[in-house]
Amino acid sequence: MVIFKKFFFLILLLQFYTVLFPLPALAFKTNHVAIVPLINTANCKDKEVLQLIHTKVSDKFKFPFYEIIPTEAANTALQENMTREKVTDKTLMKELSKKLSADIIIVVELVQAQSATITPSVWSLNDDTYVDTNVLLKCYTYSASEDKYLSLKASDSGIEPMRIDRTLYNSVEKTMDQIIAKLPYKRVPNDAITETATNNL
Repeated sequence: MVIFKKFFFLILLLQFYTVLFPLPALAFKTNHVAIVPLINTANCKDKEVLQLIHTKVSDKFKFPFYEIIPTEAANTALQENMTREKVTDKTLMKELSKKLSADIIIVVELVQAQSATITPSVWSLNDDTYVDTNVLLKCYTYSASEDKYLSLKASDSGIEPMRIDRTLYNSVEKTMDQIIAKLPYKRVPNDAITETATNNL
């Protein structure tokens, strides 16, 4: 019985302490990200490839640390006084970030996206079929908090024997993975979690 009373008293004491001195609560800082629609300089017609690029970029920025601004808002801001093709330098990206109240601007450009099948001639001793791919991607980013601009690029090219994983789609996927790895934005940013005192009084 004495032990029970001591335990009960301890619980009451802890509750009293919590009311007077509330524990800090975790707060998440959410960065607003504007992903400008793809600049398709390569004039790629493969819808699956184009969707792949968009998905790869979008998946990099996950809630609650990032919130992607709707594409419609980015398109509206671009139509006012600039085109997608020109939003690749720091000045215009900075201007766009102000228009959209965006913390981060991302612009991806598909510069080259070529894939050709090379079949052996009837006179060739080698009867293997080869695939010649050439992919080049560029990515431009701007961080408003640091006023920092980055220009990145990645490529994948070569002639290799035809196999299941050697397609334009796979080559673009591989190149996008290189781009994503180079982006300076972490899954959980260093300053994403802060402590704020909860006032229960």
